[in-house]
Amino acid sequence: MIIHSDWHIHSEYSYDAENPLSLIAKNAGAQGLCRVGITDHANYNDEKFLGDLRASAAGVKEAQKEYPFMVLGVELTPIAKPQFDYIAKTGTRDGYEAPTSGFPFDIELAASKQEMMELGVRYAIGASHWRVDRPGTSAQPIDRDACIKEWYRQQMYLAADERVTILGHPWYHGKGIWYEDFDIIPKGMKDDIAAALKENGKYVECNSHFFLTSMATETFRRQYAEYLRSMFEMGIPVTYGSDSHKNYWDARGKVEEYLTAAGFADGDVSELKEKDLW
Repeated sequence: MIIHSDWHIHSEYSYDAENPLSLIAKNAGAQGLCRVGITDHANYNDEKFLGDLRASAAGVKEAQKEYPFMVLGVELTPIAKPQFDYIAKTGTRDGYEAPTSGFPFDIELAASKQEMMELGVRYAIGASHWRVDRPGTSAQPIDRDACIKEWYRQQMYLAADERVTILGHPWYHGKGIWYEDFDIIPKGMKDDIAAALKENGKYVECNSHFFLTSMATETFRRQYAEYLRSMFEMGIPVTYGSDSHKNYWDARGKVEEYLTAAGFADGDVSELKEKDLW
């Protein structure tokens, strides 16, 4: 095996996940993993998500007594700044109406670094999941070019933000609208993100999704592994994340096939260094 740790796992404390911490620890031990990171979602700055984060922090703190190889992280998703401000003022997303001008909206994340550190969070994954540049962006049909432009904007923001340790699943899209050929994404955009990651001392994630999803073609999977390899060769450390939400299992085998074909060897997939943990 060339992957020895998993830095992106969701537990039962995340709104969309079911993994008990005890199951994660048991299966991680059986897989021979040296460290695992629990990164439950903090998608918004409302009580629902911040309450989930507090519960995750308390659960991990208790689990660490038996499983000291478990590390507390968080997954942050870009929020439209007008919505962030509304939630900060009212405490809820209910009743929010997006402005009809001022596009693209500025970006925020759910909590400050100090707030997260006070909970015991030691690192953050920053990851794009949906458009936040303007209202009505969930309408069909999906505008692929607009999505690419917005993912680029968000990922450049995440690559520069002090709260982000790892850029999570770069160029993920829930509908896989560019998963037939990774060359659809302009090379200049990929290069800009890589340069920003390197300049700001970030890690980049190899997420199992791209190698397991049926939405991706074989061409895309090979291209994506080569993309990760190109960033590794630039000096950007690559971490692994299973992104598991339930039935925590060992997804490394298929992922490692593509990584090995792209030139990865044992020792190339990184642990988070202690100096980079909070």
